[in-house]
Amino acid sequence: MGASTMIGNGSMSTLTYELYGDALLATFSGAITRHNAPGYQEELAAVLEPARSLVLDLTEVDDVSGTGFRMMLHLYHLVCIRGGEMALVGMNGELRDTVEATGFGEFFVVCKTLDEAIERVCRDSQGHASVR
Repeated sequence: MGASTMIGNGSMSTLTYELYGDALLATFSGAITRHNAPGYQEELAAVLEPARSLVLDLTEVDDVSGTGFRMMLHLYHLVCIRGGEMALVGMNGELRDTVEATGFGEFFVVCKTLDEAIERVCRDSQGHASVR
């Protein structure tokens, strides 16, 4: 399991990640802003190597900036290159509305629970053959 902490503008934001079968689970807390999104993107791109799919747990996220959404799209493209999928889970009402209004819901598998997200995008732990 990996972890990083970014502090900006007096607020703390964290990222932890863990591999589940062929899916990387990235759990954020705090806001995803222009200050921390580039570092998170770089870190997740580096640790994504063994994974095919990606689950972003946004349960503890109160705000995502435009830079944060660009980070998500970049990660989505990296996952697509691997033949995987990217799920978003735990979005509050405002984030869900933004994802729907911008059309980002077309790119991501939007799930209500972490179990649902892992079940939808993770192949190895479900007994399915991995796409390599």
